[in-house]
Amino acid sequence: MQIVNIGTDIEEVSRFENLDKKILQRLFTKQELDYCLKSKNKAQHLAVRFAAKEAVFKALPFEEIALKKIEIIRKPAQKPQILIHDERAKDLIFKLSLSHTKNNAVAFVIVLKAD
Repeated sequence: MQIVNIGTDIEEVSRFENLDKKILQRLFTKQELDYCLKSKNKAQHLAVRFAAKEAVFKALPFEEIALKKIEIIRKPAQKPQILIHDERAKDLIFKLSLSHTKNNAVAFVIVLKAD
């Protein structure tokens, strides 16, 4: 496998407190919102997913993709995963690392392509 690109982003958690529902729906998928809004620390989960979307956006080998087409999902007992709802990403493999504190959220992404 070869590395196509890397991306990283950091967000302040406070930016994601008390966001309007319309803004949330413009940035996140229904599945992302279902996961984040049921958690105790909603703003932390929203911030880290937004950081992941931004990190993916920076690492993609193409431009012009809506953030909502970048989806960060988490299945029970699994690490968070990236789904890209765009045919241009069908041959790409994503590695994702997320972390957050009370005040900040950070994401790091590596985009790979099979040789």
